[in-house]
Amino acid sequence: MDRRFNAPAIAIGICSLLIPVLMALGSCWAMRGLAPEVSRGAVALLNDESGPQGALGLDAARGAVLAFASGEDGALLAVHRADAQSDPARAAQLAASAASAAVLGIGFTDSDPALAAVPAFTAAGRPFIVIGATDPALPERCGKGTFLACFGDDAQARAAAEFGAARFGKRAVVVFDSRHDYPRTLAAFFRTHLGSALGGSAVMEFDLASVAPPAIAPHLAGAGAEIDFVYAAMLPDQVDAVLQSVRSALPAVPVVGGDGLDFEGIARTGSAPTDRVWFTTHAWLGEGCSPEAAAFAAAFARANGGARPTAFAALGHDAAMLALDARRRAGSDDPAAISAALAATRGFAGITGTIDYAAGPVPRKDVWVVEVAAGMRRLAERRMP
Repeated sequence: MDRRFNAPAIAIGICSLLIPVLMALGSCWAMRGLAPEVSRGAVALLNDESGPQGALGLDAARGAVLAFASGEDGALLAVHRADAQSDPARAAQLAASAASAAVLGIGFTDSDPALAAVPAFTAAGRPFIVIGATDPALPERCGKGTFLACFGDDAQARAAAEFGAARFGKRAVVVFDSRHDYPRTLAAFFRTHLGSALGGSAVMEFDLASVAPPAIAPHLAGAGAEIDFVYAAMLPDQVDAVLQSVRSALPAVPVVGGDGLDFEGIARTGSAPTDRVWFTTHAWLGEGCSPEAAAFAAAFARANGGARPTAFAALGHDAAMLALDARRRAGSDDPAAISAALAATRGFAGITGTIDYAAGPVPRKDVWVVEVAAGMRRLAERRMP
């Protein structure tokens, strides 16, 4: 096996001197608004580092910077980092200015900006590795040359439905937001799998496009006997308000959600520690994790003022390491050769699991279910749906 397939432990140990330089460059670009002209041969690193998606996108960018600063590939000359600010229109504009010069692009933890930006790269013949936007249709919708570093919403929705049905029962309340691709797609997969495969049902549904979070509570009040758990498919900025509303009506009802709940703010609901919440995500970085994951978490904390990484930081690191590996195997800066090398990726061992594109550009990976109890995270289970 090629040594790069065991790269995580190597990459995270030698980056501390270069991290401040790359972070400073990223800050300068963000302050100037749209990023400057992209250097030929650069990798374009585009994420939502601020705005509603910033809780996930900033972690993903920091994880990628950690990998790029490792010095694993000196021929990869520059990283062009830019913040799309959770704005699909801005993401499209940044991509249009970067796609023609960059060797390849990586980025995005939400499907809406990915859908707006990635087609500029594929139209220009540049491959793009999506860090954590989980719509499994992204490769088809964005064009050939689109690869996901993460599992798809179909996988995590199945895992959540199977976990919830086995642990709590088959009657779920579904809370989602039809205005955004991620929660709309995730809720649809969950609803379908719970009903058709598991014989359960969505006994109530709330679309945040038309129902404000406080309005959920009156509908749930008194309905506890009919509800086994609540399924939450939403962006990070909506989570606290929804949890507060659910808890005001049903304090003890289990809440299961997607990876949009994997951010530091999940530790508290209003002024109280979060309890009886579970979410699906891409990696486990806490107590009992793999040695590679523990080494990554320690390196991330050293580079980011003691901050604990989420699974999106690990995904960013894996996507960047995959980009470095594909460029090395391609042996040139030719985007077509790099795209072919990506498509030929087999058994790439990352922090978040094995990335393999033998069956197509969406890898089949384990889904981790994490419990939040008394504001603390602990691993509930690891599931291959």
